[in-house]
Amino acid sequence: MQFADVIGQEGLKQRLRDSVQSGRIPHAQLFLGKEGSGGLPLALAYAQYIACENRTELDSCGTCHNCSKYGKYIHPDLHFSFPFMSPAEEAREFLETWRKALTENPYMGYQEWLGYIQDGQKQGNIPIKECRAIIRNLSLKPFESDYKVLLMWFPEFLSNEGNVLLKIIEEPPFKTLFLLVAENSDRILPTILSRTQLVRIPPIAEEDLADALIRRQELEPTQARQIAMLSDGSYLKAMQLSEASEHELMQPFREWFLLCFEGNKLKLIQWTSEHSSVSREELKAFFTYGLYVLRNCLVSTYHEAGLRLADAEKTFIKKLATLLNTQRIEALYELLNNSIYYIERNANSKALLMDLSMQVHHQLRKK
Repeated sequence: MQFADVIGQEGLKQRLRDSVQSGRIPHAQLFLGKEGSGGLPLALAYAQYIACENRTELDSCGTCHNCSKYGKYIHPDLHFSFPFMSPAEEAREFLETWRKALTENPYMGYQEWLGYIQDGQKQGNIPIKECRAIIRNLSLKPFESDYKVLLMWFPEFLSNEGNVLLKIIEEPPFKTLFLLVAENSDRILPTILSRTQLVRIPPIAEEDLADALIRRQELEPTQARQIAMLSDGSYLKAMQLSEASEHELMQPFREWFLLCFEGNKLKLIQWTSEHSSVSREELKAFFTYGLYVLRNCLVSTYHEAGLRLADAEKTFIKKLATLLNTQRIEALYELLNNSIYYIERNANSKALLMDLSMQVHHQLRKK
């Protein structure tokens, strides 16, 4: 991972480069930013820049011995730690899957990671045996580069047993770096938090998101700008919105929305029972498609020519837009966005769908 692969964040990239060029690299840093803002790619690019044998003022070379191994996430001096499921005891048991996930999407969120390692119904952890493995690995001398790096993704999943890491974080072996990548500082052990230097990651600028969607997702410029506006500075959310435009979700969403408009509780209960058994990722895709529909309803209100949709989808959205004013669209958008948040945190699917359905009904019928 090079800085050139990280979307936007130019000011932060320069700050990280300056720390390396000046030789003032804090030994423990916390990369803190919302999901999809680029914390993990930035930490990876930073670590590679430090290890690069032929770095320039702007980036790692990408071709030297260290860069080649960093690019494949197989460098012996780069150690990873992340949440995983029991009965596994150490992150290395998932290392091949982790490398595959990073290669496919370094902007992945926690739920996406769960999709790689199991069915998404459980919560992970960073257990005490993983903490001891970290201490053991970092006590060794570097093999091939000047620095050993421990990149921990989601230190929020360290329980109180994570305090065994305090001594090595506070007094690390020579040229040992801790790069922690987190989303919520309130959930990190205060003893860990107080021993790190904060690197705050802002949301990605809209123009940078739009440019990335055009180059990486091959979207039309108009569609890319629209999605970027609704993505809250998250490339992960932008990807989900672009993928949610797939046509096969239209009919299920149309059926559900009509049931919500009608408000027949027996039919809604039946629909909820049938659809609550799907995976959390499928529910997220369904809700995300709803965000895509609402976005296009808003676009059709002000700029119908800007709709770049298949005929059936365009007809559905144009009819739906006649029922919705801007205030209703905003309220429904918030409901669906909140539903994604709750399903990511293991809300009961059946209860969530039924409650959402009744709230949507209320919004549609409200005068």
